[in-house]
Amino acid sequence: MTGKRVRGAQESIHRRNLIYQIIYPYTKTFFYHYYGKLEIRGTENIPRKAPVIFAPNHQNALMDALIVLFSAPGDVVFLARADIFSKRFLAFFLNSLKILPVFRQRDGASELGKNVDIFDISVNVLKNKHYLCIMPEGNHGDQRKLRTIVKGIFRIAFQAQEDAGSDPFVKIVPVGLDFGDYVKQNASLFINYGKPIEVSEYWEQYQENNARAINALKARLADELRPVMIDIQNEAHYEAIYALKGIYNNTMRAELGIQGSKLSDRFRADKELIARLDAIAAGDPPDRLAPLMQKVLQYTEELKKLNIRDWVVAQRGYSMARTFWRSLYLLLLAPFFLYGLINNAIGYFLPVRLVRNIKDLQFHASVKA
Repeated sequence: MTGKRVRGAQESIHRRNLIYQIIYPYTKTFFYHYYGKLEIRGTENIPRKAPVIFAPNHQNALMDALIVLFSAPGDVVFLARADIFSKRFLAFFLNSLKILPVFRQRDGASELGKNVDIFDISVNVLKNKHYLCIMPEGNHGDQRKLRTIVKGIFRIAFQAQEDAGSDPFVKIVPVGLDFGDYVKQNASLFINYGKPIEVSEYWEQYQENNARAINALKARLADELRPVMIDIQNEAHYEAIYALKGIYNNTMRAELGIQGSKLSDRFRADKELIARLDAIAAGDPPDRLAPLMQKVLQYTEELKKLNIRDWVVAQRGYSMARTFWRSLYLLLLAPFFLYGLINNAIGYFLPVRLVRNIKDLQFHASVKA
């Protein structure tokens, strides 16, 4: 740890403090303005006044934590990578925001022992019936798929379940996060809370064999996460499948009889398309997808060369009359655009400048927001 002051802040981390009270509403306001279209589903699955571990798929760095924080019905304590706690003041500040450090192998073998204290504090958060959020994949990735789940989340869950034994107590809630774009502002965000998993169901097995119970709960969480997130596991054709879901979504919704165009409607269509493509890939003969996927990649490459979007092709371009009216419309609104640009230039261009040297694109949205 980094001193008595930080240690004290960590032990009482589930309580709100002055720093948290001041920053929370300010950050929440900017967060909701960052995304252009946002939809939350499944909040009725979140137990109230119960020890809950939120387990979201991890694709967009610190934004994933903020998403759970601002969409869950209560305060949430988070576990984050330890390297951002390097300075004592920064560590105290992050603890004030209900964030705890987790040390990894890359932090050094001597640092791993500190996780014992962190796990004890996390267990205490759950025993006091508060919310905890742990990224089960350990680190973030830049693809829409579920990666290998690490075991730390289950060790904490079983440790917190100990006093209750086989009686229901700790729950793990899978959270699916689907981003329209990882980096761009005004993109869409679909938040999908799944049904809670009762850790008590695995308690007897845990008593008999710890490792076997952890692996069983790990497999269960993976099975519950996949339906609430976009999960493209086909590595050979990942790029083509990802592109095709955007191109074919309208057609797939029509085919499935989905009347709406909400993010949840689009999500259903994407899941069905991916399932059908997976079924074709698993069929006989193998890799029947290859010719189609090659055409999709060729098509998207041509779109990039021409610098146009798929919807332009789908609409077969614009008529002269429509082009004229749209141009007139843009011309009339130009003064309002210039006024907005001048008044918001600093807020828009400064974050863009700040992220120029950040190579990991998944951190760009965290800095901009």
